[in-house]
Amino acid sequence: MLDIKLNPYQEWQTRPVADPRRASPVQFMDGMSEILAAQGPMQALHLFQTYAKAGGLMKITASVRSRFERVILDAAKKNTVIIERENDTEVEDDSDPRCWIVRLADQEKVNMRALGTRSFAEIPLSELAALVLELRCADEFMGREEIARSILSLYGLQKLTALVQRRLDRVLKEYF
Repeated sequence: MLDIKLNPYQEWQTRPVADPRRASPVQFMDGMSEILAAQGPMQALHLFQTYAKAGGLMKITASVRSRFERVILDAAKKNTVIIERENDTEVEDDSDPRCWIVRLADQEKVNMRALGTRSFAEIPLSELAALVLELRCADEFMGREEIARSILSLYGLQKLTALVQRRLDRVLKEYF
């Protein structure tokens, strides 16, 4: 096994936040900035879900999602956050916040971390690409199957599911 060290995944310490149905933009950004400081860079939808759950919502309605999107896009215009859109396999187009990778302006673009509480679908493609690059630098002759198995092992996963395969194929196509 290759000696690649992943940073620990840091979970945001959940605390009560303003109800997303009524929160002001300042209240939204206060909570979302805390979440991003711990878990960023991350998918915008995961950011919204984390905030919504802390605000007492189990499901994000279209109107609440729209409020989240307006606030985060406004924060990007003010350079408080950086949003980069990735060509994710699990979305139809770049208006879907699952392909918006959000980070605070002072955070690194990529942080290679352990899986933590994230699902494989929530790992930014840029983070997967950095990991593939590390693997390829360690063994330039590593094939697709070996890359996939190494990534599964690094994340403590057992099965090469269709989702994992699609995302890894996209990373190899887009970045290599």
